Amino acid sequence: MYLAWNEIIRNKLKFSLIIGIVIMISYLLLLLSGLANGLMNLNKEAVEQWEADAIVINADANQNVQQSMIKIEDIKDKFEEQANLKELAVIISNSAVEDNAIVFGLDEGSFLIPDLVEGEIFTNENEVVGDYSLKESGFSIGDTLELSNSEETLKITGFTESAQYRSSSLLFSNNETIEKLNPMLSEDLINALVVRDSNWKNVELSDDMEVLAIDEYIENLPGYLPQQLTLNFMIIFLFIISSSVIGIFLYVLTLQKTSLFGVLKAQGFTNGYLARSVLGQTLIVTMIGTLVGLALTLLTGIFLPPAVPIEFDYLTMIIYMVVLIVVAMLGSLFSVISVRKVDPLKAIG
Repeated sequence: MYLAWNEIIRNKLKFSLIIGIVIMISYLLLLLSGLANGLMNLNKEAVEQWEADAIVINADANQNVQQSMIKIEDIKDKFEEQANLKELAVIISNSAVEDNAIVFGLDEGSFLIPDLVEGEIFTNENEVVGDYSLKESGFSIGDTLELSNSEETLKITGFTESAQYRSSSLLFSNNETIEKLNPMLSEDLINALVVRDSNWKNVELSDDMEVLAIDEYIENLPGYLPQQLTLNFMIIFLFIISSSVIGIFLYVLTLQKTSLFGVLKAQGFTNGYLARSVLGQTLIVTMIGTLVGLALTLLTGIFLPPAVPIEFDYLTMIIYMVVLIVVAMLGSLFSVISVRKVDPLKAIG
């Protein structure tokens, strides 16, 4: 490590260029991971806040809640803790801003209602509580919302914490309100039943109903899995490209020092010592590069507008940084092999 560090200090320009490459790669990788988490969160944020174990829907609904219809009497008191869910997609406008939203019709005191961060809970018909992403989009408490597919209007009485679902913002209302918006959702019908019960698999239901674990339900949300796979493949390929780029740079740098390695070998330095020096340089360069890349990523996240769906998972970011360092170390093995092949007599000339 002594030899590796001193060579970096003496050749600042060369190693600064390599560190710059590592910074750009790590910055892109970490920023992409944050964007991937943000996009995934747009689909599942509300579902994860349920802290539920399973969801019951109609077996013929193709795992789509809005296409599902269940009679309340068929699932009444079946599980330890359960919450009725009615769902409707709408387009809302307050005359200044227009947005896609999903309305949840809930029973009073349902565990599906997130905690309020501002305003009051709905108490009357046509009153709704919005998730915080709506406030960031330009909606405010007291706004009268016009709907594109209904003559009814809604009034925002408060905001909950951010709770997006299927890439849309959420409105929470009572059953009376959503029944006015969609008369098909009468008092005895719901779209789905959200369950908190560790023994949900042991509950017997009729054949026309399907029970899905929450994780399975999330994976089957429209667009969720293809989006996740696409972004994961991009990250994997970025790891491969980064190892190749860093490996090539270090290999070229090693070839330029062939005569130097020849002199060192003639003085008694072993292949192992020189190999550790090359690996040490790689470790130092990639650690500096990834740490600076992390700092730039977090700084970028501060200045990005709310419309950009980015969310940092710090554990994931640390794992990616470690993997990037390991991948770079593997890429430097080509340099180690070239060092072992250096013949002192030929190198000296």
